[in-house]
Amino acid sequence: MILRNLTLQHFRNYKQASFAFSPQKTVIVGNNAAGKTNLIESLYLLATGKSFRSEKDHQLIQFDEEVCRLSGMVDGEDGEEKLEVVVSDIPGQILRKRYLVNGVGKRRVDFAGNLTVVLFTPTDIDLVSGQPGTRRKFLDEVLDQVDFEYRVAHTTYTKALRQRNALLEQAQQTGVRNEKLFSYWDNLLIAHGQKITEKREALIAFINRQEKDLFPFTLEYDKSVISEERLQKYKQAEVGAGVTLVGPQRDDVMIQAYHPVSKELEEVKYFSSRGQQRLVVFELKLAQIAYLKHQTENKPLLLLDDIFSELDSTNIQHVLNIMRDTQTVITTTHKEFVADMGENVIELKK
Repeated sequence: MILRNLTLQHFRNYKQASFAFSPQKTVIVGNNAAGKTNLIESLYLLATGKSFRSEKDHQLIQFDEEVCRLSGMVDGEDGEEKLEVVVSDIPGQILRKRYLVNGVGKRRVDFAGNLTVVLFTPTDIDLVSGQPGTRRKFLDEVLDQVDFEYRVAHTTYTKALRQRNALLEQAQQTGVRNEKLFSYWDNLLIAHGQKITEKREALIAFINRQEKDLFPFTLEYDKSVISEERLQKYKQAEVGAGVTLVGPQRDDVMIQAYHPVSKELEEVKYFSSRGQQRLVVFELKLAQIAYLKHQTENKPLLLLDDIFSELDSTNIQHVLNIMRDTQTVITTTHKEFVADMGENVIELKK
């Protein structure tokens, strides 16, 4: 699938803007604060229905405006499709976020996946060195785009977890547990939590099967199984903590490789250089591309947000190899880095 164009209205710093994209490489050049990352965010939002930067949707709307709209045309196997996301935050009304395909309203679980993306940012190194939530988010980002069952399970689980945590906080404050209510939310969490675990486990197995020429590693899934028995085991501790202590929201993924001295499997973040951690990130992104292609038989859109200033010449070459034969949108402050990369160059002005 190929993204042909994008139109923005009152999105972040864009009052009204339109962009046309090459089927190969499009380079977005601009100074800091010109709106390069906002543009990448809009493309990610158009594909997934979510922002990778903010969980508060009202922040997507331009200051002093009430509605923002994003739309883009995508060429797919079944012809041309128009994708739209509309966010409205009108005083006195509940914030609304609408998704449309060819003018027909969709739920986000049905909207996501019409366009698949793989995002590269300077903060991707946190996949190796950062907190468990960053690695869980990576798994969600991959699965959410191509697995409808996962989208439903993850959306339902997240809402149910919020409700159950509210009950735990109430029980903590009052000293009283409403067992009937807990039973309902427990059953919901167990059913959808186990589906999330199953899907994450399969994705990790897929990644482990991929050849890794840049930096060999293995993912170890440290899963927090959710079951009736485990919820009973942590029943009192959860009331004390005021939050649910078991389930996929507690998962981690350990990235392991053989230590050059001990020759034992150890977590990469404890012995690798920053350059080696970058190579691990590239391998993870290559695995993401492979998985999306495997699931959809289409190449995803690559979004590279100002990453060239962070890389040495060797790693830049790795990025160029990834970009080969794949539609790519690149942002940079330094036009010289990408002078020969794309036939379509867009310069942003503050």
